[in-house]
Amino acid sequence: MPLSRPRPIADAIASPLAAAATLANPKVLVIAHRGVFDRAPENSLAALERAVALGVDMMELDAQATDEGLLLTLHDDTLDRTTTAVGPAAALTEAALGGLRLRAGQGGPGAEATEERLPRLAEMLEAARGRILLNIDTKHARDLPAVGRLVLDLGMADEVVVKAEIDPFAARQPVEDMDFFGRVPFMPVLRLTAGQAAAQVQAVARLAPPMIECKFDGLDALRETRAARSAADSRLWVNSLDCAHCLDFNDTRALLDPEGVWGELLEAGVGAIQTDIAETLIAWLGARHGGAAR
Repeated sequence: MPLSRPRPIADAIASPLAAAATLANPKVLVIAHRGVFDRAPENSLAALERAVALGVDMMELDAQATDEGLLLTLHDDTLDRTTTAVGPAAALTEAALGGLRLRAGQGGPGAEATEERLPRLAEMLEAARGRILLNIDTKHARDLPAVGRLVLDLGMADEVVVKAEIDPFAARQPVEDMDFFGRVPFMPVLRLTAGQAAAQVQAVARLAPPMIECKFDGLDALRETRAARSAADSRLWVNSLDCAHCLDFNDTRALLDPEGVWGELLEAGVGAIQTDIAETLIAWLGARHGGAAR
């Protein structure tokens, strides 16, 4: 169960996030990209409820702040695609927030309006508490300190991981100077390069990442990280999203050839997969070695 107050990561090995991410856990983690939005709007409370109902391990959601400092669960810089309003998200006021409704699924001009409201990040965190892990994708680096503070204020550091794309060889990472660092788990996002992949993973080990999200141009780069990840106890996270552009390892092809997509990723050492078709991935993992990684 979550703690009433946050603990340093080093003392939180029994936390739900740490227990799931450790390589001692043989399970492949399924991450639902913006929740499960086949019957609900993306990044909505309903999409989170759908993920919980399906047994998804973690929901990824997007966060950004308005000019008033409201932390919203929203991907785009504008409200146009996913809500019944238009205009820049940053200009949204607290007074106007209650009148917005989310559009179905991934939104767009033809998507109907639903009864789902645009949720604050705090609402999503509370809804997830003790039920599903969360990965917060903060859309603007300037908002990451506020996101980290909110996670700590709500006592949710045991159930959340935040992330940012970094240069692994930088002498110091911006996140290391943020107040929440060392208390809220941080996942670096790396673009792995064959021949340097092991060194890239070794270089971020000081950040104590429970997982490392990787973009890659070949499976060899993933395989090269195995020893370095084992030493750091860091799980490899890969996106099979159609928009991820990791070669042809995407959800559309996985529907036709799951072994050729997800199977190949698992054989290369991947232990967490983010997808837009979580229900399909869960079913496939259940039929293949009980969902365990190799």
